[in-house]
Amino acid sequence: MKKIIYLLILTLFYSCTVKYYGYVYDIDKKTPICNVRIKTIDSLNITYSNENGCFEIKLKEKVKELVFEKENYQAHNLRTLSIQSGEFMKELPFGDTIYLISKNSKYSRPKTTLPNNVYKK
Repeated sequence: MKKIIYLLILTLFYSCTVKYYGYVYDIDKKTPICNVRIKTIDSLNITYSNENGCFEIKLKEKVKELVFEKENYQAHNLRTLSIQSGEFMKELPFGDTIYLISKNSKYSRPKTTLPNNVYKK
């Protein structure tokens, strides 16, 4: 009987984790990107994509967004929750492919800078 209770408690603790997973690909080449750093905003939880571009990160609770970073690629913040009507939270699906844009990609946006005198009268 004690073993059953212990197993039940262990199952409850395991089910309290949230798992985000998917694949990271280059948007131009349509190939997987390995060693992409996937982290939470506070950077307390970090994982990396493997050679197939696959990643999995297990957290104790849901987070609002994940950050995808790789050298020579634009960082990408992916929202994991969507707030609708001011209070309804909808969890966005995972298990799909996230495309990163390389800095020399045709999809890359140039950084815009404002002239120094924009705010001066």
